[in-house]
Amino acid sequence: MSERIPLVCLGSGAALTDGRLYNSILVDQRIVLDLGPTAIPQMKRLGVDFGQIEHIYISHLHADHMFGLPFLLLEFCVRLERERPLHITGPAGLEELTFKLCDLAWPDLRKIGFEPHVPLKFTEISGEGDYTANGLTFTAIPMQHFTLDAYGCRFEHKGRTIAYTGDTGECDQVYQLLEGVDVAILELTHPSDSEDPGHMDVRDVRKLAKWLVGQGTQVFATHMGGTPEPIEGVTLCEDGETYWI
Repeated sequence: MSERIPLVCLGSGAALTDGRLYNSILVDQRIVLDLGPTAIPQMKRLGVDFGQIEHIYISHLHADHMFGLPFLLLEFCVRLERERPLHITGPAGLEELTFKLCDLAWPDLRKIGFEPHVPLKFTEISGEGDYTANGLTFTAIPMQHFTLDAYGCRFEHKGRTIAYTGDTGECDQVYQLLEGVDVAILELTHPSDSEDPGHMDVRDVRKLAKWLVGQGTQVFATHMGGTPEPIEGVTLCEDGETYWI
């Protein structure tokens, strides 16, 4: 039997949140799926060892998915140091934007010589395909999120195939992403029916869940603007909770 893997919900909220922290998922203490601005204090509360984080996957360049990066890098400027690289994967333009954000957030630090005391390795996604960072391969698939470059991903870790949609409306690519996976982490922005083409609602997730459960997939929902009624076969993530996959 495969080793069980902890999946920690650092936050489960959408950009327009009802009080939930912004969406961020930590897999096996090593892989972060999106890093919103509330993720760092939540990691502190939960006693997460920043030194164990190896990969950060950014699905798209919206604030609630990546504005935690300046706060994480500040930790490595001031409090933390390590020789092993931190690998950050995401859409084209991610590296440049990350340092722009850092300079906007802390405009004086680089001027006086502060730099993160950790090697940073960026892998930028230019389209659908496989992207490998430090031995971990993310298969990136474009999602339907307005006109933005947004990528769901799937990857293999300790005998599990894990898929994460990031932000997306219901579309054919979601089914492509989730086909045959062991674990599916879905966005569920709208707790009731919605006509929003860039996000999923309860109807979309209910439909996906029926298909996923039928193929034996463990299903989680996050990125919620409110709490929906229970959906059969779906674990609705809660801030600070640990789930086992």
